[in-house]
Amino acid sequence: MFRGKNLIVFFFIAFNFFYGFSTNLIGQETEVDSIKAQLSEAKELVYDDFPAALKLLKSAYDSSIDLDNVLITAEVLNTSGWLYYIKGKYDESLSHYIDAQALFSENNDQVGFARTLMGEGLVLQAIDRHKEALDIFDQVLNIYKELQTPSLEGAVFINMAISYIELKEYKRAEEVLEQAYGIAEQYDLTGIMHHYYNKAGEVAFQRGHYKKAIEKHRYILNDTTQANNWEKSYAHAGLAQAYLKLGEIKRAEENALRAINYAKSSESLWDLERNTAILAQIYEAQNRSREAYNQLIINQKYRDSLYDIKTAQQVNVMQLEEKELENKRLNSEVALKETELRSTRLELVGLISFVLLLLLILFLLWKNYRQKGIYTEELRQKSKTITRNNEIILKRNIALDKLNANKDKLFTIISHDLRSPISSIQQILTMTEDEMISPQDAKALNSELKNQVNATLVMIDNLLQWSHSQLDGVLVNPVSVDLPLCVVEVLKTYQASANFKDIKIEHVEQDFVPRIQVDAGHLSVILHNLISNALKFTYSGKQISLNYQIEEDFVTLIIIDQGTGIAQEKLEQLKLSQEQILSKIGTAMETGTGLGLMMVKQFLELNEALFDVISNPGEGTEFRISFKKARQEDLA
Repeated sequence: MFRGKNLIVFFFIAFNFFYGFSTNLIGQETEVDSIKAQLSEAKELVYDDFPAALKLLKSAYDSSIDLDNVLITAEVLNTSGWLYYIKGKYDESLSHYIDAQALFSENNDQVGFARTLMGEGLVLQAIDRHKEALDIFDQVLNIYKELQTPSLEGAVFINMAISYIELKEYKRAEEVLEQAYGIAEQYDLTGIMHHYYNKAGEVAFQRGHYKKAIEKHRYILNDTTQANNWEKSYAHAGLAQAYLKLGEIKRAEENALRAINYAKSSESLWDLERNTAILAQIYEAQNRSREAYNQLIINQKYRDSLYDIKTAQQVNVMQLEEKELENKRLNSEVALKETELRSTRLELVGLISFVLLLLLILFLLWKNYRQKGIYTEELRQKSKTITRNNEIILKRNIALDKLNANKDKLFTIISHDLRSPISSIQQILTMTEDEMISPQDAKALNSELKNQVNATLVMIDNLLQWSHSQLDGVLVNPVSVDLPLCVVEVLKTYQASANFKDIKIEHVEQDFVPRIQVDAGHLSVILHNLISNALKFTYSGKQISLNYQIEEDFVTLIIIDQGTGIAQEKLEQLKLSQEQILSKIGTAMETGTGLGLMMVKQFLELNEALFDVISNPGEGTEFRISFKKARQEDLA
């Protein structure tokens, strides 16, 4: 019986405890909802009745303190910062934002922290520190992206657009406004949408798109969702200045007057200063000088008031920032002292352990010292040997790569320069075999064929001599050379090919052509390639001429053909590029690899010779190669 009574008493006490606890929780939730409702109402009243909004804020703040709810207090402070910002009280605004920021940070509320950070950016923006404001807005965007809350990014983009407009970076302003529009449309954010249309209208006006500006501002006034007085004032002012630019003075005046009335109701000095300036311009356009003058006087009063307020607020904001920096410095010093104290305690504990372990460590070090020294020396010697071997291997690999590259280049050059004369010989033999040539012509061709074979053998000897000199790399061995004589020898190689294509080769030899300084093997390759190309691209029945131009330091060989010519884009590529350029088909369907001109340019450069080409498509090409004159000591 006694136990039964105790059980009843226990359940009665437990019931009362849990009932009281749940009632307290419900009461707290109801009080929080009431505070949030007061904050929402204060935001709506700020444009039309600021004193009433402040009264609601005071009540909400007192309730949050009584409730002992840090986060709801932070919300009240953040809303206070916003309301003071709207009314141009930037020092009060920044102070509240900073207090809210500290509370959100202490409770690890990243969304709340980002909103107070954005408020700080708005204050900097309001006192014309736009670049600093943009840096803060970037930080806010990064927080929202990390938290994956894209719906909160719309307001950030709007604020960034305002700073870009003030900095006259209208392209950037358009970009962030479009991002704000996309978010507002996706998440049905009416306020962001209104801001978008007003700021987009301002950007359109600044860029001279007045009809587009009117379209954007009219959205605010035609929207079924009621805009506040500040948004209406901004929209009417935008319409007024756009209509003024379009010459619709009556409409401009109507909208300017409405803008001023809405600005007065929202007590916005900035809007009043802007709107009276617009109205003065409208009166001036109507030649209503007295009314324009009166508006300018009113405008100047608003401007002076704004200047005084902004100047005072800038000073207050800077003082507040200095105090905040000082507080941060003091907090850092306190934290540092606490860290030093903890460190000192740890050092004492560590010192005792260190004393106990010191003898053991010293003994182990002494015991292992000699062995470690031996191992270190052995390792150093082995490392040195490995490094030396790696260097030797690397040098050998580099040398091997160079030899392979030179070998490939050597085979390419020899195969390229032998192809043309051998092809000519093959053509003559084929024609003889097919009895396409009469016995009389065959006898004459045999003499030419013999000359061509002899010239080809000379060319092979030159190439072999040159290739032998290249075994250790691409070397240059300049000697004194008789250029016309070399040209005559090379022309013998191609005379049969010229006769076969019915092409006349005119070699204009002057009475005296100075000797040139050049590598003989390189010169052979250069002449063979240029004359071979001239024959390849010259039309049957046309002419190739070779003549000389004597200058102060150079002797220039000019090769002019009457061939297909080179297109302008390929001509530029030929002059500038050092790479292989794909060759087109010759006039008798001859093919090529494009290596010839690449070698010509390379060898000319190695011999400090000059290269130029002039071409008219369908008419022909002129190649000019200029070699240095031989020195007197080489001629002796």
